[in-house]
Amino acid sequence: TIPKPSALDRPSDGNYLTLNDSERVVISNVVHAYDAFSPIFLMRRTMSLLKTSASDPQHGISQAIRIMLGVYHGVQSFIGSTPDFKILTCAEQHSLLNRNLLGLVCGGLLCIVHESGMFDAPKNELVFSLLYGTELTQHARSICQKLNCDLILIKLLIIALAFSSNCYMVDNQENIGEDALLLGTFRLFGSQNAYVEILWKYLIHNYGFDRSVHIFSKLIKQFLDAFSLSMDMYANKTYHRIFLDEIVKEVETCSISDEQRVAPLWGKQP
Repeated sequence: TIPKPSALDRPSDGNYLTLNDSERVVISNVVHAYDAFSPIFLMRRTMSLLKTSASDPQHGISQAIRIMLGVYHGVQSFIGSTPDFKILTCAEQHSLLNRNLLGLVCGGLLCIVHESGMFDAPKNELVFSLLYGTELTQHARSICQKLNCDLILIKLLIIALAFSSNCYMVDNQENIGEDALLLGTFRLFGSQNAYVEILWKYLIHNYGFDRSVHIFSKLIKQFLDAFSLSMDMYANKTYHRIFLDEIVKEVETCSISDEQRVAPLWGKQP
């Protein structure tokens, strides 16, 4: 039996391919939803305020934590607005966020730091350095300065990661055996595969197959570096650990989506 061609294979008619209308709509919806909940204006305003109040570290720390909360709520609202998330049961929604939210917050921070130009000027770095110190700030700057791809790619990768069957970045669940998705990660594959496929087609459409392989590999490496840095922060920085632990508690107790709402179609519907 000859296997069916995969959307991830090299295009048969050349190095590039064309996105169809449905795929363009999905990309547009993802970008619009991300931007609608992004705390980018809060980040820029905070960077501006910290330049004028650098002598008050406690105020700076509170503002930096406010940014973190903005990123968390923005990412959660972004994921919660997707049809793929709404079709899950309430228990599955909690499970998915418990699995992936910490990584998504890390990805969201990476995106907003890149978009805001936080590491473009030393004074802007106060947002980060007040919480995490000089060494971690330098490490974060190095990762972000290598992130030179377009923001649409980052946003598409974040939505793909949101529906991954990932393991916990921080395993602090006592009742992991009761995870609603533990034996049902196939529930995620429709969305996961759809968003990865669209991300890859977007790459090939804009950059061609050969360059796309390089860009995608580099982007994954940068996200993995960011995840590793996030775990260092969790292990060594009290503020960060308390913040992330509170996120997990909030996810476990909040009501994310009304199960009685009409569920949109599964998969990559616009």
